Amino acid sequence: MAAIQEFNKVVIVGEAGVGKTCIMAQFIENKFDIDTMSSLTTQFKRKTIELKNGKNITFDIYDTAGQEKWRSIARLYYKNARVVILVYDITSKKSFEEMKNYWYEQTKQIDVENLVLAIAANKSDLYEQRQVDNSEGEEFSESVDAIFAETSAKNDSGIDILFDNIGQKILDPNFDYLAEEKKKRKKNNKKENEREEKEEKEEKVENENSNNIENKKGNEENIPPRESFRVTTKTFREPKKDKSGCCK
Repeated sequence: MAAIQEFNKVVIVGEAGVGKTCIMAQFIENKFDIDTMSSLTTQFKRKTIELKNGKNITFDIYDTAGQEKWRSIARLYYKNARVVILVYDITSKKSFEEMKNYWYEQTKQIDVENLVLAIAANKSDLYEQRQVDNSEGEEFSESVDAIFAETSAKNDSGIDILFDNIGQKILDPNFDYLAEEKKKRKKNNKKENEREEKEEKEEKVENENSNNIENKKGNEENIPPRESFRVTTKTFREPKKDKSGCCK
């Protein structure tokens, strides 16, 4: 087993009811309880995982209360934080706006070198009730240099990937969690461009052929009609002769 890296303090913040406690429970214990109540106090859990790159890392995770009256207490846990996970609920536009305008602004008070920011767009299983488009979360994440993942604590979707990317970012500040995605997009864009170029060439050839046919047709219409000659024949009759033998 690879050597375990030092403990890394992770603080999970966001509005009440966005699923912070459920995300931690799913990550730590692989369980989801639909009746989980919003945290009224800060909870602490520790877990060591093996990353995709084969290295091991330990997280000390703090799940903070999201109610407005506990916000001042939540700020106390930012001290010495290595990672902050900002959570919003994709079915609540308000939780997204609060994440951007309040919770993210609080992270600017954290004086830690190479602080890792991550954004979890939770409750992706409720996509039919979505109020926040995926692109909105991605754009904001890119603007603040944060790792982004759509997650579902209920379906255990995206959570392991989120923490794996966080771990790799801790070990390597230059880690680009979108590297593979960018390669895939670049490859798809290349195929799309090639397809469009092929269609353009085919359309050009088709237009040229169509123009040639029209030009040929136009030229034929401009040719003056040829005069037709009708050859008529008359039956030749021998002239009648009188008795003297002369023709009448």
